[in-house]
Amino acid sequence: MESLTPGQQFIKIVRDELVTLMGDQNMGLNLTGRGPHPIMLVGLQGSGKTTTSAKLALFLRRKGRQPLLVPADVRRPAAIEQLKKLGGQIGIEVYGSLPSQDPVMICRDAVNKAREHGKDVVILDTAGRLHIDEALVEELVRIKENTNPKEILLVADAMTGQDAVNVAKEFHQRLDLTGVILTKTEGDARGGAALSIKAVIDRPIKFVGVGEKLDALEVFHPERMASQILGMGDVLTLIEKA
Repeated sequence: MESLTPGQQFIKIVRDELVTLMGDQNMGLNLTGRGPHPIMLVGLQGSGKTTTSAKLALFLRRKGRQPLLVPADVRRPAAIEQLKKLGGQIGIEVYGSLPSQDPVMICRDAVNKAREHGKDVVILDTAGRLHIDEALVEELVRIKENTNPKEILLVADAMTGQDAVNVAKEFHQRLDLTGVILTKTEGDARGGAALSIKAVIDRPIKFVGVGEKLDALEVFHPERMASQILGMGDVLTLIEKA
C-alpha cells in the first residue's frame, strides 16, 4: 500500500464501496431442481426485451440448457414475428403463439409443452407498454400466478437513467422481481442506473447487454461496472498490482 499516493488510495476506497453497493459479486440464475424453469422477462416497450429474450436463450444453451422461447406479447404482433425470426437465427425453438390468444394461456401451455418435450428453461417474453398501466400489471401478475416463474427479470434500458429506477420500483412492488438485466450499457451512461436500481429495489443485476449482436449478453460483474463508472481503468489496474 505504501506505493500508492493518497489520491490513488481514495479511488480504491470509492471503487470498493461502489462494488459493495452493486452487490459484491454476480448472482447467477436460480435454475435448481426439476425443470422446466420459467423465466419471465418484464419491462417497458423499447427496453430491448424481445432481443434480450433471444440473447438469454443463446447464453443458456451455451451453458448446456434446452431453452424454449415464448412470445407472449400479443398486442404487438410484430413482437411475435420478431422472436420467431431471432429464434430461427440461433436455432432455438419458439413456441407458436398467435395474436388472438390470451397471453396467460400462451405462457401456461408453453410450460406444459416444454415439460413434454424435455425443455428445461422457458423464457417468457411478456408485453411491454410505453408506461406502466394497470392492465399491463394485471396481465403480468396473472402470468406469474399461472406459471410460477423461477426468475422474474426486469429488462431496463441503462440509457434512461433515473426513469429506469422508477420503472424498476413499480414493477418490483407488484411482481417481486428477482433480478435485472440492463440493456444498452455500451453507451455513455456509465452505469449510474445500475447503482440506483440495485440500491432502490435491492435485487441483483444479473446480466448486461453490451451490443446488438445476439451473443452480446454478459454476466454482470460489479467490479467491472465500478471501473466503468469511475472511468479509471488504468489507475485501477495499478492499484490491483499494488
